[in-house]
Formats: sequence, C-alpha cells, structure tokens
Amino acid sequence: MYKKIFGIVLIIHLVVFAYFGLRSGSPNTESEPRPPINPIGSEVSQNGETTEDDILREIAPEPEVLAPRIVEFSEALNDSLPANINPEGLDSGILFEANANRVIWEKNSRKPVRIASMTKMMMALLAFEDVEKRDDLSMDTVIKVSNAAFRIGGSQVWLDPRESFSLEELLISVMVKSANDSSYLIGEYIENGDMGQFIDRMNSRAAELNMADTEFLNAHGLPEGATGNTASCQDLVRLAIALYRFDKALEWASIPTYKFRAEAEEPTILANHNRLVLTTDGVNGLKTGYTKAAGFCVTATCERDGRILIAVTTGFGSSKQRDSFTKALLEWGYSQ
Repeated sequence: MYKKIFGIVLIIHLVVFAYFGLRSGSPNTESEPRPPINPIGSEVSQNGETTEDDILREIAPEPEVLAPRIVEFSEALNDSLPANINPEGLDSGILFEANANRVIWEKNSRKPVRIASMTKMMMALLAFEDVEKRDDLSMDTVIKVSNAAFRIGGSQVWLDPRESFSLEELLISVMVKSANDSSYLIGEYIENGDMGQFIDRMNSRAAELNMADTEFLNAHGLPEGATGNTASCQDLVRLAIALYRFDKALEWASIPTYKFRAEAEEPTILANHNRLVLTTDGVNGLKTGYTKAAGFCVTATCERDGRILIAVTTGFGSSKQRDSFTKALLEWGYSQ
C-alpha cells in the first residue's frame, strides 16, 4: 500500500518538475524571462532589440561645456607670433584654449587696460545668473524705460520712457548693438533702481571670479570723466568663460542682424558690432569695445571641433586692425 502511494507521489513530482522545466528552459533559471542584454548601456527599442542608433548615441561624446571655475594661467606656449601676423597697434592680448586650460600666446595680459563696452559681459552675466536664481525675473519680464536710461549716450537703441521691452529684447540689443541705454536699464531694473548696488555686485562677482585687475565704475563702459572701467586680458578670459555656459549669450552674440521694436511700423535693424562672427569660422561671440582711451578691443570666442579658443585683444587704432589681427590669431591658434 505504502509503496503504491510513494510511487504515485514520485510520479506527480516528476510531472511537476518536467512542466516547469519546459516553461523556464532550465530548472535553474528564474521563472521571469531575463531582459535582453543591452550592449554598452544603450536604450532598448520597443521590440526589445538594440538599434544601431542606440549604440552610436552611447559612443558619441557629449558636447563639451565649460564649467564655471577659477581660471589660473600657465606660461604661454609661444613667446612670439608668426611673421604673417602683424601686431601693430596692439596694447595687450591673450589667446587661451579654454577646455585645455592653456595659454597659447600672450602680451601684457596682466596689465589693467580700459575695456570700454567689453564691460557689458559682466552686466549680461549677472542678468543671466539672476534669471536662473530668481522667481520674479525671467527673459519675458517686461521692463519700462526709465528717464535715467533714456539719458545714456554713445552706442544705443534710443530707448524712450514711453516704451517697455522684455529683458530678452534688451539683452539682445546689448549683445548685438552694444546698446548703452539697454545695459544701464537692465542693471537699474535688477537692483530696483539702485544702480550703485548693481555696480557693487559687478565688482563682487569679479572678485569671486578672481578678476584681481578689474574695476567697474558703470554697467556700460562709457568713460567716467578722466577714468573708466579697467581689466586685464586674463581677467576678461575669466569673465568670458563664466558667460560661455549660457547658450543664449552665445546665440545672441552671434546674430548678424536683429530686428528691434519688431512690432513697430518701422523696426530698428541692429547690425552686430562683432564682424568676426561673419568672417571667421566658429566665432560665436562675445563682445567688442571702443572708446578713445581704450582703442578698439574685443573678446572673441571661437569653437571648432570641440576646441574652444578665447582671444582678447586691446588698444588698436581701428576696427579693421583689430579684426584682422584677431582673425589671424585665432586661425594660427588652431594650428597649435
């Protein structure tokens, strides 16, 4: 009797094991099917297969972004320039490869010089950073023109106290046209009408970036009596790197022309002061400057094949001299 019962139980166990073995493919595998192997961590397509696009997406390097950092400068790789690059009129300059953190060439790059409208890079940096941090400020924020901004001279877009513009429109007019009135208005608005407080913030941010040879007296770069805003070329490289992480800054700084007051019957067409964006491959910014004391100067950013070069040149007697030298400097830099 017991032998029959034992035989029946044994047969039942064998049948059960055989059934589950057939379902799993192996008596040692889990009952849930394993997901397909995902080569090099790529996504799996909806049909469970890894596609070629998935693999290429994983292999492709991420575009390099310049992280905010304190920049320290090494000795220049080159003491002199090739004979075909004419430095006539140059006061100071530097050519810096940002993602390699190396100085390719420099001349008097620690010397404080007048920087004219290159000042506006710091104004723009504070505006972009405030948009990131503040809930009450965005690129769509509408700003009414103040009487103080209306009275600012030099390069301008002729703001009128009866007008209002978005922060985006004002920043574009600064990056493209170097509008002094827009630059003043932005700083004034950000600090609730206290322009002195905004200038203090500009200098505090410069100190945070280790811009030891920099002093800001205003937000636009116009002379203040017998003096004016000053910085060294090395300091302007530090500032350019801080601003470079904002995609919109590069996008707007490289616009050839911009239609300001787009809804007006006669829009104001702004032409970019930085002609290098039209003549030099890869140039995407950043800011030109000119006053009689500063001469013609520029902070030019350029990106080719993942290499980011920053050229700062100052003191030229004409924009043609400045642009010709800076273009040749960048072209040579990419051969180094």
